[in-house]
Amino acid sequence: MNFTYEPLTKNQIEDVHQATLDVLEKCGVEMCDERAHEIFKKHGATVEGNIIKIPPKVVEDCMKLAPRSFILDAANPDRSVNIGATDRPLIAPNATSPFIIDEEFKRRKVNFDDMRNFFKLSQSSSCVDIGGQLIVFPTDNCTYKEGVITAIYEYFLHMDKPMNLCSVDRNTIDMTMEIMHLLTEKEGGYPLFASLSPISPLRFDEELLDGLFYAAEKNQVMEVTPCSAAGLTGPITGIDNVVLTNAENVAMFTLIQLINPGLPVVYSTYTCITDMRTLQLCTGASESIKMCAMARQMAGYYEVPFDMPSGSTDAKNCDVQAALESTAAIMNAFAAKLDIAMFMLGSLDSFNSANYRKFILDEEIIKHVQAYIKPAKDMNIDKTVDLITEVGQHGTYVKHKNTLRNYRKEHSFPDFGVRSTYEEYVIENKDITQRIDDQLKKRMDAYVAPEIPEDKKVKMKEIFDKYLH
Repeated sequence: MNFTYEPLTKNQIEDVHQATLDVLEKCGVEMCDERAHEIFKKHGATVEGNIIKIPPKVVEDCMKLAPRSFILDAANPDRSVNIGATDRPLIAPNATSPFIIDEEFKRRKVNFDDMRNFFKLSQSSSCVDIGGQLIVFPTDNCTYKEGVITAIYEYFLHMDKPMNLCSVDRNTIDMTMEIMHLLTEKEGGYPLFASLSPISPLRFDEELLDGLFYAAEKNQVMEVTPCSAAGLTGPITGIDNVVLTNAENVAMFTLIQLINPGLPVVYSTYTCITDMRTLQLCTGASESIKMCAMARQMAGYYEVPFDMPSGSTDAKNCDVQAALESTAAIMNAFAAKLDIAMFMLGSLDSFNSANYRKFILDEEIIKHVQAYIKPAKDMNIDKTVDLITEVGQHGTYVKHKNTLRNYRKEHSFPDFGVRSTYEEYVIENKDITQRIDDQLKKRMDAYVAPEIPEDKKVKMKEIFDKYLH
C-alpha cells in the first residue's frame, strides 16, 4: 500500500531520540513508587526523592527487548489480532467519553443503555477490529467502580472482539483475565492490553505505577498514552512536544522491561495542541494529527507497535466540521501506517463526548478511505486491448460480461450516501441526518450477540458480582 506520510526526516528522528535520552538523564521523570525507585537504582539511575534520572545505556538496552508484534486474544479466537504485523491499521472505536451528544444536540451523561448500544454497534461493525472496556464511560447514576466493573461484564456479553482495558487496576485486570479464561478455556497469552496515562509533563503517579507493576506481574501488555497539550502541558512547537511524549513513552517502557524483559508494549500518544486564544484542547487540529504522525515514526524507530486516536474532532455535533476533521485524522491513520487506530468511530467534542450518528458517519468515511488507497490491480495488456477493441467506438460497457462480472467488487457502495438523480433525491425527501438515522436503526436491529453457553453466563455473573461487591 504505497500511501505514506512521514513528517520527520531521518536526522530529525535521531535528534528526537537523542533529546529524549538527554531529558531522561538530566531532567528525569517523577515516579511515585518505591518499587520503581529500587529497580532504577539497581540499574544505575540517580534517584532524588521521586525524581529518577535514567542513564542512556539503560534506556537503549531496554528498548531492544520489546517485540515488534504480539497476538491480542479475543473471546472468539477467530477474532484475535496480530498487533504490529498487519498491513493496515487495526481499528477501534471511541473510548472513555463520559458524555453523549444526543439527536437534539444536547450533552448528557452516559448511561448503561448507551454503553450497551455502543458495544452492539462495535460488535456488528465490519470496520471494528478491537473493542474497548469503556467505549463510553457510564457516569449517570452509578459510582466509578460500578461503571468500570459493569463495563467489563457487559463487554463480554455483547462483544467477542479483543479488548483494550481503559481503567487499569488490580481488580479490572483480574476480572478481565478471569472472564477471558472462562470463555476461551486458554491459559496464558494476552487477553487484554492496558492503557496507562502519565500526567504530562513527565509524571507517573501511584495509581498508574501500581497498575503497571501488577500488569507486568500478570504478564499483560501495556501501552503508554501521554496526553500533553502543546502550549499548556507540553512545549508549543510540535517536534519539541514529540520529545516530551517520547520521553514519557520511553521511560515507562524502560521500567516495564526492567520488571519483565521481553513483555510486549504499545507506543502511543494522545497529544494535541492548545488553542492559546481559549486554552481549549484541540484534538481535531491539523497540527495535533501531525504530531501523532511524528510519534508513529518514533515507534517505528524503536520497533514497537503504535496506537493513536484517529477519528478526532473538536466539533460539538455530527456536522460538517466533524466530517472534515475526522476525515483528515482517518486519512492520517492509514498514511502514517498505524498498528492500532483508536477513537476512529463515534467521537466528538475533543474526546469528551460520543455520538451515535458520528459512529455511522465514521464508518462511511473509513470505507471511502479504504477504497481510495486500495492498490491498483495489475493489468493483462492483451485482455484490456481486446475488451476496448470489442466495444469499439459505438458500443457500451453497461451489459458487457466484464462489467457484470466485476462491478460489485471493483466499486465500493455507500451505506447512506446519495448517488441517485436529483429528482429521485427530491422525491425521497431525506436529508443526510435522516439517512444516517435509518442506517443506525438498521444496524441496531440486525445486532446478534455472541453465543455464550448458559453455564458460562452464570459463571460470568458470579465473577461480576464478586468484583462489584
